[in-house]
Amino acid sequence: MRENGNSTLIETAFRAILGSTRDMMFIKDAKLVYVAVSQPFVKMVGKEKPEDIIGKTDHQIFEDEALADRYVLDDRKLLARGQNLMDYIEPITDEGGQHRYGSTSKYILKGENGEVLGILGVTRDITKDYLVRQNYQKELKYLFELPRDVYAVSYIDIDSWRVISQRRQLISGGTIQSCKTIEELAEAAVVSIVDSGSEVAKFYQNFTQDFLRNIFESGRTHMVFKYERRLSDGRKHWVHNEIRFMMDVESGHACAMLSAKNIDKEKLEEQKLLTAAKMDKMTMVLNRDTTMEYIRQIFEKDDSSKHALFMIDVDNFKLLNDTYGHIVGDEFLIDFAAELKSSFRESDIVGRVGGDEFFALMRDVQDRDTIEMKARELLETIQGVCKPYADVNLSGSIGIAVYPESGKSIEALYLRADTALYQAKREGKNKYIFFEKQQEKMS
Repeated sequence: MRENGNSTLIETAFRAILGSTRDMMFIKDAKLVYVAVSQPFVKMVGKEKPEDIIGKTDHQIFEDEALADRYVLDDRKLLARGQNLMDYIEPITDEGGQHRYGSTSKYILKGENGEVLGILGVTRDITKDYLVRQNYQKELKYLFELPRDVYAVSYIDIDSWRVISQRRQLISGGTIQSCKTIEELAEAAVVSIVDSGSEVAKFYQNFTQDFLRNIFESGRTHMVFKYERRLSDGRKHWVHNEIRFMMDVESGHACAMLSAKNIDKEKLEEQKLLTAAKMDKMTMVLNRDTTMEYIRQIFEKDDSSKHALFMIDVDNFKLLNDTYGHIVGDEFLIDFAAELKSSFRESDIVGRVGGDEFFALMRDVQDRDTIEMKARELLETIQGVCKPYADVNLSGSIGIAVYPESGKSIEALYLRADTALYQAKREGKNKYIFFEKQQEKMS
């Protein structure tokens, strides 16, 4: 009587567990027919209630025959071995059909005489922990298998605020500075970053425990910066700096993995392509659009200085092409552009409008005398380039507009320098003319 009472109590307790547990639980008899299941298990297999499963086999429940075959084969192997299966990690599916991961244990149920009664299975959803551990193991590989193009990797514990590990290697003679503390790591980065006003510089200037913990707690897992950095050999290299935030599966602490990858060659190639897109392909001075944009930026940043815009045109260039051909004409323009560029300072802007017309911005000029001196030098330079073609009477005409007197935008200045240029052509060519207000009425 007492034994029967205990059995009733155990059965009642087990059914209570099945009704309240978050684990996916099932009981199969010796013929692998389901006799009891928990609600999470019902949900996992895509059914609505336990009655949709109880009394059926895996082949009657799962539409995927291969999956059903696998479950049946696993259970038969378990019974054949006669040993319980403990904490087996396997993929599972939820009601949305998304892959998840579970830790499964299966227990062989036996009667008093040792006969097999069935199987008790318990699967706990460990998707989050599993993915965290997988990511953790993947990131830790950097500490043991440093890729050939990575200067250094540092693994820091945010909660205990210490550098757990750092690995470095030389690439083309340079690497990241060795650091024993997080403060040293941040300071070395700040000092080494070429552009002190960049986002990455601000990131490392704020590299405190609270700052990093806030990023971790926000759910952000990944940050990337590309910037120029001075390495241990003193040279500047472009680096790809990744910061990955993760939880250490052993300590439970918030941690970060910082890696610095060499992208110097890649970045230099990228810059070459960008530079090529900005250049006039024949003369290798800036093209019109780029010149206009650069001048626009100068006016926006430095609106208190005086600047002079020169519009420069080759007189009788068509006759040169007609007499000597376009190949000679192109060679002349290449030489002309080179001489023009060398006539201005590196801080000035020189570009090609198109055809035989060029323009240049002379920055930060003190007075009109300085501008006139440059204009006379330009005429002499142009005469020198034109000298071999004296028979076609080449020369140069120059129109000049001064910022801000003649205009406060590149569009206004361009139009007025162009007006002055054509005034110079009308007055006999081979001369320079400053834009004056009355010229607008004349044109």
